[in-house]
Amino acid sequence: MATAPLRLDPRSKAERGYALAAGRAKEIATTRAQPLDLDPQLTGEEALKRIGHYCLDLILRNEAAALAGRPGGVHQMRVGIRRLRAALSAFRKMLLPDDQRWWASQELRWLADILGEARNLDVFKTAVVDPARGAVADRRELRLLGQAIRDRRRAAYSAVEEAVRSPRYSTLILRLFRWFDDRDWQNGGTEAEELRQPIGESAPAMLDRRHRAMERRCKGFSEQSPSERHQLRIALKKLRYSAELFSSLYPLPLADQFTQRLKHLQDDLGGANDVHVGETLVPQLAKGMPEAAGIVTSGRRLLEWHKRRLRGEEKRIQEDLRLLKEAKPFWRA
Repeated sequence: MATAPLRLDPRSKAERGYALAAGRAKEIATTRAQPLDLDPQLTGEEALKRIGHYCLDLILRNEAAALAGRPGGVHQMRVGIRRLRAALSAFRKMLLPDDQRWWASQELRWLADILGEARNLDVFKTAVVDPARGAVADRRELRLLGQAIRDRRRAAYSAVEEAVRSPRYSTLILRLFRWFDDRDWQNGGTEAEELRQPIGESAPAMLDRRHRAMERRCKGFSEQSPSERHQLRIALKKLRYSAELFSSLYPLPLADQFTQRLKHLQDDLGGANDVHVGETLVPQLAKGMPEAAGIVTSGRRLLEWHKRRLRGEEKRIQEDLRLLKEAKPFWRA
């Protein structure tokens, strides 16, 4: 890669041919994750290979949109990364070599962190600033905050472009494809008998582990700090991604009902986390700016507006968590 840097194009030869014949440049569109179809009789290692390709394809197909500054492109690349990391974590008990999982997890974290900066700014603008504009009476202060967000966002998307065009990124994607295609975990000297079992037999245990982690994080919700609730949200997210990856192994209505409940809770807790992130982000946006005081003042007013709104949703979230814990998991129904 250092000698001849390469980048992958997920389009088929036919797709590229039709685009050239029509005189069109590569389309810049956001691609959402589609359902993954797994046969219960697939071995665990074949299922892992298919999951790996599925996640990497989602990452690659959103590259162009991310490079074009499309928020959806950055978001869907992060979804692909999260699902892949969730899968690697779910399969870890099947004796995947620690060094290989560690390398993949660390490199994916590097990419996720860079994308995360851009995503945080997009969410702060659309989910925190825009709905609460009426809370800031001073329009000038609000404009100062908006300009600070735009400046920081340009820098964040520049970092995304630098990362995606880097040899490190291409090496990561190519090495992961090779890892899944060659099933390199077999070369780690590990006798992973579970990986050769049908995925229909091993998936319930993986989902059970995620479910127990979620239940642990739910305890004492009313007294939890913002950081603890963020960890609960992560546990819900990991359970949801794992459930979605394996949902085709089970009756679809039950799986959909369960994952939608998880998504609803994840979104509700995400609103609180957006405010928590905003409390760190506002001082960063103001740092070094000539009108820093106005940026901080307007940012705090926006965040206070959201805190008042969120206090009214507390009981509903607690009830939804109770219903989730009482619901029978679809993989055990």
